[in-house]
Formats: sequence, structure tokens, C-alpha cells
Amino acid sequence: MHNIQKIHLTIDREIFATRKSPGHRSPSFPLVPPRSNRGVTILELLIYIAILSGLMVIISDAFIMLSSGRGQAEARSEVNSALRFSGELIKQDIKNATAISSPVLGTASSTLSLTVAGAPVVYDVLSGAFRRTANGVVSTTTGATIVADTPAFTRLENYNPTLGATTTAVQIAITMRYNASTTDFLYSDTLRTTATFR
Repeated sequence: MHNIQKIHLTIDREIFATRKSPGHRSPSFPLVPPRSNRGVTILELLIYIAILSGLMVIISDAFIMLSSGRGQAEARSEVNSALRFSGELIKQDIKNATAISSPVLGTASSTLSLTVAGAPVVYDVLSGAFRRTANGVVSTTTGATIVADTPAFTRLENYNPTLGATTTAVQIAITMRYNASTTDFLYSDTLRTTATFR
């Protein structure tokens, strides 16, 4: 019995010594270098570069689209605002006018000449600026960023035999565009409206 205990003790010491020895490798746990000590393979590097390139293309396209959309919105707002302001100003002057000199009936004109409160008022375009000249004082209805093309003013008359009166109206067509060299800000629109004289 005493011998058996000695044998067990001897075997235990040998197993313990074997496990502690630096050259011992357990067959069930092969020695694999930790992941942090391994280098990156060329294939992995190429995959990372391809993924990053794809992400950069997607992100840059998104930024370009956002910038283009912002430019279009700004140009649209400026042009529509200038058209609305010009149209309302012309309508108010025609409504308050006592006489219309130009255009004459049946002929379209690039100039609208009125008499408002005894003073001459003229609408025309000079060097892309839509102008209102009242009693010799020139003011523009468009800013530096808006270019106006040549407008078309047409005089219309309708005789009512029952009332024995003639109704005069002016048909207005003005095209304005945003003054920009980049395609992000390219925008133009046309105002077509009719204002009744009397």
C-alpha cells in the first residue's frame, strides 16, 4: 500500500514537471500565434481598400447630389421671387393707369408704356435687367443674380356691345433665369399673365 502511494506520487510529479517544461505541447491544444501577432495578407488589404473605395464613392456622390439640390433650390427661389415681384408691380401699374401708350393693339412689344397718376411709367429690359422707369427714375425689379430675357407685352381689347364699352388688357410674358456659370444653379422660368386696364 505504501508502495502504491509512492508510485502515485512519482507519477504526479512527472506529469506536473512535464506540463511545466517549456518545450511541452499538449496535442489537444496546438500552439497558434495570437491574432494580434499575425500580419495582414495582401488579399485582406485589397479587400479593405475595395470596401473603403466603394464607401468613398457613395459618400462623395451623396455630397454632390446635396450640393446640386441646394443650388437648384436657391436658383428656383430667386427666379420665382423676381418673377412674382415684377408681375405684381406691372399688374398694379396697369390697374392704376389712365392710359397705355405701348403696345398698340395687335402688335407685341418689348416695352410697356403707361401713364400712372399723371406720370409716365415704362417697363423694359436693358443688359439683362428688368427695369421700371417712373417719371425719369430708373429702378430694377431683378437683382444681380437674375437675368431677364426680352419681354413680350401684347394689348388685347374686347368690345361689349351690351354695355357699349371696350375692355383693354395687357398680356405679359417674361422669362428670367439665374445668372450662374455652374450647372448646379441653372434654372429659368417664364411668367405668363394678363392684367386688365379698365
